[in-house]
Amino acid sequence: MTHRQLAERVADRLVRDTQNTNIITDWGEALALFGLLELGRKTDNTAYVEAVDNWVDGHLKGGLRIYDHWRDALQVKQGVPVTHFCGSWGIMLLAKSLHEVTNDVRLVEMARFIGDFVVDRAQRTSVKGLKHTEDIPWLFADTVYYSIPGLVAASELTGNDKYRAEAMNQLQIHLKYLAAEGSDLFHQSFNPETGERSPGCWGRGNGWIAMTLAEIADRVPDETNAVVKTKLQAMFAELFSLQQPNGLWRTQLEKDGSYHETSCGLLFAYAGQLAEKKGVDIAKSASAFDRCWDGTRPYFTDDGELQQVSGETWLRWQNPGAYESIETGHRPWGTGSVLLAAATE
Repeated sequence: MTHRQLAERVADRLVRDTQNTNIITDWGEALALFGLLELGRKTDNTAYVEAVDNWVDGHLKGGLRIYDHWRDALQVKQGVPVTHFCGSWGIMLLAKSLHEVTNDVRLVEMARFIGDFVVDRAQRTSVKGLKHTEDIPWLFADTVYYSIPGLVAASELTGNDKYRAEAMNQLQIHLKYLAAEGSDLFHQSFNPETGERSPGCWGRGNGWIAMTLAEIADRVPDETNAVVKTKLQAMFAELFSLQQPNGLWRTQLEKDGSYHETSCGLLFAYAGQLAEKKGVDIAKSASAFDRCWDGTRPYFTDDGELQQVSGETWLRWQNPGAYESIETGHRPWGTGSVLLAAATE
């Protein structure tokens, strides 16, 4: 099967799931639906786009509401719950793209509602970076992706530049404190109160940052845009040096013996291919991403699942075994990684 055929099998599974289950708007689910939308637009597959539109429509009919704690939001089966957890802002990822298709004014209102919450109310650390959640007062690479592209999109949809300004502020803070010493890659998390950082460079966390940079390239002020594109080149030069012989990357990228993980490589493929479409010269990208697909191929199931995707991290890297203690399986963010990588080939 070609890359496209593998992705379409995954997409068809997701379409069936949207018809048969209540898929919430949390971060992993939002990424999967964003990928379905982008693949649908790339391939002119109206069934994919309509599935996303119907999913969003159902949640918008349930209303936009702020909840005190992220755990409360997980019980919401219809509606868009907004909390201090960055993952609750994930539906912003697809707002601009879907608006380009449907011109649904409710998407503009959603962008304004979530954007206002992030700018004016979301909790921050002592270094002014957004907290990952109210329970975890750390900076996270995950927060980079689930806040910054959505804020840029909110500015584009509403015409209010305050969202983009805050996105640039958060980008500067997070890149500064998450940077790995002597490397062009990043730690997943940093505690401003203690100075503690997560160990090494986590694969999917670097995927989140690369995706953020690729998505906002050419959508930010010129001086920032130059930094974004230079950083993308540097990241990929180092990432390619860490690609394993089977085409995958380790879940802790630089650590011998760390298990091979599937979602991070496809997120790298999405980010790298999108960056190249915006004029960023990423050497060796085609061969590297072909190898990634080849390495991922054994982990696709006949019914449209991608296996060997690492689970939620939170602060579980503090456990004995660090990132290797985190289980693998089929996860919605793995689905999103497949669809986004295929949509940008």
